[in-house]
Amino acid sequence: MLSIRPFLNRLGRWPAFRQDLIRHDVPARDGDWFIRSRVQQFARYPWLLADGLRGLISLALMITAPTAALALTGVSLLVLMAGELVLRRTMATPLANPQSRLSQIQAFLLARGVAWALIVSMMVRYAGTDIGVTVALCVASLLFDLLFTLALPIAGVAAASLVIIGLSSGLVATPGTHAGIVLAMAALSIVALHYALFHLYNLFATRQLGARQLSVANDTIRSLLTQYDEHGADALVEVDREGLLVRPSQRLCELLGRTADELYGSPLSALFEAGLDRSALLGSVSRRQQFRHMLVPLRIRGERHWWSISGCPVFDADDQEEGFRCFVHDVTEQRVNEERIRIMAMRDNLTGLVNRAVFTERLGEVLARSSLEAMAGVLFIDLDSFKLVNDTYGHAAGDTVLIEAARRLEGLLGVRMVAARLGGDEFAVLAWNVTDSADMEVLGNAIVAELSRPVVRDDAILPCGASVGIALAPEHGRTGETVLRAADLALYEAKSRGRAISVMFHPQLLTELQERRELEMSLRVALERGELVMWYQPLLDIGTRRTVGYEALIRWNHPTRGIIEPSNFIPLAEEAGLIGAIGEWALREALAEAATWHDDLSIAVNVSPAQMRGDAVLKQVVSTLAATGVAPERLELEITETLLMEDCEMHLRTLHRLRALGVRIALDDFGTGYSSLNYLRRFPFDKLKVDRSFVSDIVEETDSGAIVETVLNLARKFDMKTTAEGIESEAQLAKLDAMGCSQAQGFLFDKPLPAEGIPPEHRKSLQRLQIA
Repeated sequence: MLSIRPFLNRLGRWPAFRQDLIRHDVPARDGDWFIRSRVQQFARYPWLLADGLRGLISLALMITAPTAALALTGVSLLVLMAGELVLRRTMATPLANPQSRLSQIQAFLLARGVAWALIVSMMVRYAGTDIGVTVALCVASLLFDLLFTLALPIAGVAAASLVIIGLSSGLVATPGTHAGIVLAMAALSIVALHYALFHLYNLFATRQLGARQLSVANDTIRSLLTQYDEHGADALVEVDREGLLVRPSQRLCELLGRTADELYGSPLSALFEAGLDRSALLGSVSRRQQFRHMLVPLRIRGERHWWSISGCPVFDADDQEEGFRCFVHDVTEQRVNEERIRIMAMRDNLTGLVNRAVFTERLGEVLARSSLEAMAGVLFIDLDSFKLVNDTYGHAAGDTVLIEAARRLEGLLGVRMVAARLGGDEFAVLAWNVTDSADMEVLGNAIVAELSRPVVRDDAILPCGASVGIALAPEHGRTGETVLRAADLALYEAKSRGRAISVMFHPQLLTELQERRELEMSLRVALERGELVMWYQPLLDIGTRRTVGYEALIRWNHPTRGIIEPSNFIPLAEEAGLIGAIGEWALREALAEAATWHDDLSIAVNVSPAQMRGDAVLKQVVSTLAATGVAPERLELEITETLLMEDCEMHLRTLHRLRALGVRIALDDFGTGYSSLNYLRRFPFDKLKVDRSFVSDIVEETDSGAIVETVLNLARKFDMKTTAEGIESEAQLAKLDAMGCSQAQGFLFDKPLPAEGIPPEHRKSLQRLQIA
């Protein structure tokens, strides 16, 4: 296909070409539409009929012309008509590419211009005495075609120019014609045609695009109105200068559930609830101020709704105020959802109590107005048995305990109190306008008593219990941070005293906290500095009074405080995450020492619950036994019921694997936990150790004696050895011997000794193996 675009682009760079008349900003979405409009404008003209009639007239005027001229004219007309037929059929097909079709038409116009230029030139040359009629016919045809090529101005001017050139060449060749005048007139005609056609195109394009914009705008408005009528939740509210409703719309009547007659003439204020929101709305209307999205509540059929209102004053044609027009949107559902989300953000999903963020915010507000006469009280509450319930009965049971604890807690609160769940099994109570600190202590004791009652669920009795820490403001702090820290310290003290009690904060707790932090910092470097040492307490066979082994007891030889007992630093090591390294060191140290003893002496090592997480302790035992050469049967690991309460199933699997190696497992402090008998059923311990709390009273207290005797009988039933701890008198030993206890340990025989204090007869070598 012939492309004239490069030629037209070069021509368009000429300033006098007036491209400003034929260039219009057409939106991208309307580009194809505009091209189709130009194509349709061209297609409206009956080119085939017009060219056919003009061709016949041309041949009639040339009847006296030479045969060659007639033949050339006839062939040109036939080719032109054939081209027009092809183009017509092409345009009858669906328009897939408008720009390509436009290029086809432009090429056709140029080809047609060439054909008519040739025909016109021949007509004028051989018209004879009819030359005047011929020229008139050519000019009339040019003007007529001009009207139907206005949609393609450049191609139209080019085609018309070719015809003018053909006409001029014919006139110049005619005898008696002044060539200069003909050429000048031809040039002026071409310029005139150029400006005329470009202006016509400008009018055409401007009208088409304007009509298009108006049509799109009308379609948009019509669509919006249709959607508004069919699906709109909005309504128009109009009032006159006195603020009375006029022309109540059908949608407004539907929203309010009232008729137009009922609403007409009623004041705007009567629609809404009294309050600051309505006052703000009426104020804007009275001041004739434009506003947007003002939220105002109202009652419809007894239910509260919320309308978002935008409004502006209305003026008539003379710019006189007529009233006010408001556009309202019912946002009740959105408002309800926002309120629900706000409440959910403030509340704990499980218990319904306020959450930590709200509690902290309320605490700040209360502290700002607290004084010695109107104190603020903070109680921190921790459920003592929650982990046991979760591990034993499952998380659903744990949720039941949390919900019941929250319910009981709220039942104890006064009007100036609020309870919160801070997370996990931690709760808090905030009280304000407290006049007597004793009231907080009474409340703390009441919480402990109320939460100590078991929770019944599906015929299962779930243990509960709570520890409480109390702090007061401004006595114990004036900021939220200091008061919360004071309550937390009091709660820590309650737990360290054995739980299930309420403790009021006192300054000594801060001193103890500082000491604990200093001790922790020292403990972090104690292992590296070699300050930890291992002592050994003999374990005797009661029947023979012969030493059968030793229990390894860790000590901290502090550079300034001296020897520190494990009960004073092992809990601290567990909290600080140091127990793993310390426990591994203790195992290596104890086995390295036991390797120097005779093979009939056992070594007992305590294992902390923190050491049992994962399979680290299993790897440590295997590697250390291999390194020291100590037989697994000589190693006795002592665990407490606390260990089994934490992830019991995992710990039991580890204990079974240790026992499969030949290592013996002893249950320490038997009888002081929650479910001792259950653990005996689930794991075959090698030994039970009777807690010193029972041994100390065995002679005087019949209850302690009965408990010890029951434990010893139970151990015989399970084929377990027994060890009694803390024996300090012959009377206690005799009593235990009579009851059938296997082994004994206590100050009656010997205190814990450093390694160098072990009798030489117990050693097979004085050279001790160093374990890296």
